[in-house]
Amino acid sequence: MQPPPPATTDAWLACAVPRPAAWLRLVCLPHAGAGAGTFRPWAALLGEQVEVWSAQLPGRERRLAEPPLTTMAELAPPLLDAVTARVRPPFAIFGHSMGGLIGYELARRLVARGGPVPQRLVVSAARPPHRAARTGEAHALDDAALDDWLGGLGGVPEEVLADAALLELILPTVRADLSVVASYRPVAPEPLPCPVDAVAAADDPLVDPDEVAGWAACTTADFSLTVVPGGHLYLHDSPPPLTRLLGGGPAVPAGPGAVDRTYAEGATR
Repeated sequence: MQPPPPATTDAWLACAVPRPAAWLRLVCLPHAGAGAGTFRPWAALLGEQVEVWSAQLPGRERRLAEPPLTTMAELAPPLLDAVTARVRPPFAIFGHSMGGLIGYELARRLVARGGPVPQRLVVSAARPPHRAARTGEAHALDDAALDDWLGGLGGVPEEVLADAALLELILPTVRADLSVVASYRPVAPEPLPCPVDAVAAADDPLVDPDEVAGWAACTTADFSLTVVPGGHLYLHDSPPPLTRLLGGGPAVPAGPGAVDRTYAEGATR
C-alpha cells in the first residue's frame, strides 16, 4: 500500500464556522487521541466575535488513514506553517493537556520566527514544559492496560472503553500522542512575551492546580490560574471560562465551584 501524500497546510486546521469580521481567532489544540471535532461546539459558545480554528492532527477523523506522529519535532513544524498561512492575526491559542504543550511550542516558535505572536496562550490541564510529564510510561502499555489507564482519567464514555473494534482504531493514536508528551523537552525553554492563562481541574489525577500554576514561569507578561470542577477531561462536560480568559466579556460558565486565582507577575516564579 502506498503511503498517503504529504498533507498540505489546509489539512492541519479546520474552521467549521468562518467569521471574517471576528475581532479574534482562536487556535484550539486537542488532548491525546482527540480531534478537531472536540472544539466544534465552541463556535456557538464564543459567539460572533471569535473565529474558532481547530487542529486536525494525523491519525484521527478526516486524517485517520495517516499514521499518527510520535514527537513534537514532527508535529510542530507543519502545524506552525498552517497557523502562519491560514490564521489571520490577532489570534490566541488554546491547548488542553497535550494541546497545552503543543500550544507553548507553537508560540515559542512563532516568537523565534519573528511573529506573529499570539495575543494570549491559554493552557488547560497541562503541566508546564519545564516539568516532566506525568503520563509516565503510559504510551508503552499494552492495549488492555492503556484501556484501563484511560478509564482512570474519567470523561471517556464507558461505551467507548468497552468497544473492542473502536479501541483498535483509536488506541494507536492515543499511544502516539502520549509519546509526544512523554518525549517533549523544549530545546530552550524561555518565557513568552504574551500573557498566559492556565486552567486546572480540581480533581485531575494527572495534573494538580499547584503544578498548573507553574505556567507562571512561562511568560514575562500577565498570568492567571483558574481552577474548575472536574477531572482531566472536564472540558467534555463544561468548557473553561474562555470569553473571560480571552478578554472578550462575561465568562462562558465553567460549572459551579470554579475559582479564579490571578497571580501578580513574579508571585509564583
